[in-house]
Amino acid sequence: MYPCIRQNDLCTFEKAPVLKKGDIGLFHTKSGQLIAHRLIKTRYKNEQLHYIFKGDTNLYCDEPVTGEQVIGKLTAISRKKQKKVYMAAPFDYIWCWLMLFFPFSSRFLKKYINQKIVN
Repeated sequence: MYPCIRQNDLCTFEKAPVLKKGDIGLFHTKSGQLIAHRLIKTRYKNEQLHYIFKGDTNLYCDEPVTGEQVIGKLTAISRKKQKKVYMAAPFDYIWCWLMLFFPFSSRFLKKYINQKIVN
């Protein structure tokens, strides 16, 4: 979820009765792995609500997630040497909008991160 969530960030998640498109949700996979990714869309399958999440640097969406698998949504991030960052900041809205409406930007972000790691 870089650059929204960085290494060593302490994330605060709260139980949310409703997730909105663009929220970062915490959920567990069927194998029990915890994942925090951005909600891209919702859909109904067999009359059950499913959430479709995607990491900001991932090229593809995750497997559909049911409501029982969702734990909560990201409400704040604590960083070293910085105050607590709340998810209502202007940067977060802009970044969320960019990820939702320009999904191809994930490819450029992934290339940038890989280039940064190599150098």
